[in-house]
Amino acid sequence: MVNESRSTIPVWRCRDVHPSDLERIVALVESLRGVPNVRPIDVVELLNDLQNGAPSVVAIVADEVVGVATASLSARTAWVTALALSPSWRHQGIGSTMIAQLEEIALHRGAYKVSALLGEGQVGADALRNRGFVPTTGLVLYEKREPVPPSDVAVLDAWGGDLIDTHSWMAVAGMAVEKELVERRIIGPLTKPDLARSIGVRPPSTAMLFGPPGTGKTTFARAIAGVLGWPFVELLPSKLASGQGGLAGELRRAFEELSVLEHVVVFIDEFDEIAPRRQARPEVQGVVNELLKAIPTFRSRPGRLLIVATNFVGSIDPAVLRPGRFDLVIPIGPPDPQARNALWSDVLAPMATRGVNVEALVAQSERFTPGDIALAAQRAAAEVFHRCSLGAGEAVIVHGDLEAAVANTAPSLSQEMIAEFLAESVTFART
Repeated sequence: MVNESRSTIPVWRCRDVHPSDLERIVALVESLRGVPNVRPIDVVELLNDLQNGAPSVVAIVADEVVGVATASLSARTAWVTALALSPSWRHQGIGSTMIAQLEEIALHRGAYKVSALLGEGQVGADALRNRGFVPTTGLVLYEKREPVPPSDVAVLDAWGGDLIDTHSWMAVAGMAVEKELVERRIIGPLTKPDLARSIGVRPPSTAMLFGPPGTGKTTFARAIAGVLGWPFVELLPSKLASGQGGLAGELRRAFEELSVLEHVVVFIDEFDEIAPRRQARPEVQGVVNELLKAIPTFRSRPGRLLIVATNFVGSIDPAVLRPGRFDLVIPIGPPDPQARNALWSDVLAPMATRGVNVEALVAQSERFTPGDIALAAQRAAAEVFHRCSLGAGEAVIVHGDLEAAVANTAPSLSQEMIAEFLAESVTFART
């Protein structure tokens, strides 16, 4: 079909999409970003539709692509998924012609209804009305964009990737100081990259969390992935070491394959097992050297965050700890009284309690980790359950039950461990 849209050349024509059109289609779609009343088009989805034979047409002027329209087939309905037209070629009948050709293609593929979704006043509405489309009012569109494109799913599955609930950050009880630091130095710059860039703040791409065992380092890493909405992949040193390529080879393969993901939080716990001081353990020199090469490459692209955790930051090889490899080295210490108060309040909230003095429990549970507090609360609940099962007492936890459970729970942290952590915080922390 050839139409003289103006009194003089150039003329436009609509036809099926050819493979040679793809680059020019992308250029057209990208040129329309931010143009008022133009519905944004996901380029990756558009290319995927075009390459998989979705009903599609382009409008051509000379060798220039000035319009594109695509549809997807669902049962007996064809949905117009993309409709883009160069501003200089609007109101020439091109949109209506592209829609007409899409209708014809859809009809021959078994569709008896064609639908399109546009906002009020968006480009394409006139073309649809000209073709006899009837707008439906009173409906509300609910949409959610999944954080992982289909092309990334296979890679995530191969490495045991997971999507963390976005509410996990709010579920981190207590630790107000650590949370504020992480929000300010990691989450903020990564969720507001344009603002960070305008000021000169470089969003972090690597962070090390250190502190005594059980203080919540893994919980923090998972919660960061949740609040960012990025998939979370944990690389287990023991699993890497058992791979065919050995620890160094599997580490290289993991970073290479995960580097194709659009966004990802990669987490390595027990990092001191992978990157100890080479002088102390010469046998790991190849692994440390591999890390020294892999980390800068990983940092070179936005949308990635490497978080590692260790109980023994002093044993990490100094070359790995240098600025330029890890942007941040953050201490995650024992819960202070304020954090223990929040932890006790959180763990007791779903329980049947009466007369509990949380402040007294906070004072009793010094050197407790979050896991210790949860264990003590469950011990108290189990004791009450046992009594009630024997027909003795009420089905309610009182302060004495919790006090006895705390007394029977040994704290995971010793004074020596806490003193060592405080000393390491002065030496190694970089926030």
